[in-house]
Order: sequence, then C-alpha cells, then structure tokens
Amino acid sequence: MGNDLLGYGVLHNHFFGQSMLELVMVGHAYRRRGIGRALIRHIIGRAGPVLWTSTNQSNLPMQALLAQMGFQRSGIIEGLDAGDPELIYRIGNAEV
Repeated sequence: MGNDLLGYGVLHNHFFGQSMLELVMVGHAYRRRGIGRALIRHIIGRAGPVLWTSTNQSNLPMQALLAQMGFQRSGIIEGLDAGDPELIYRIGNAEV
C-alpha cells in the first residue's frame, strides 16, 4: 500500500440543501478490505444530520455495504441509466 491512493469519497451539500455522498471509489486491488466502509464512516461524521446517497440497482456490493451500515432505502429514480434504476438511500448521524 505505501503511498498508493486506495480510494476516495465525494461529499457535497447541493442535494436540496442536504449532505449527499456523491461518489465512493476504491481501487480494484484494494476492494473488500474495509476501505469503502471507512471512507463512508468518515463522510458520515462530516455530514449534516442526514446523509443521502445513491447507487445503481445493478451495484449489489454497494447496496449490501449500505444496508450493513444502516442506510435505509428511500426511493428510486428511473431513466438516468437505461435499464438500471438509481436507488436512493439515507442515514442519520444518530443511526451510526
């Protein structure tokens, strides 16, 4: 690992004025080691009282991680990616 970039996350507050975890990326060689979970925990700690995120219906690993961390499914958006709806999730800081 050394000085390798293992992963990163993007947090913004432009989702109807609320915190949104826009992106989590972990390098392919470093997946399944808890790095994504650590990034999301860190971002939860920096977010407002509620953190929102989303993932494609086809992204089963991310859905599983969000469920394990206590995120609740909150909705679905059709039409962003043809045939692959976007699933919306949320978590409150008090739930972690």
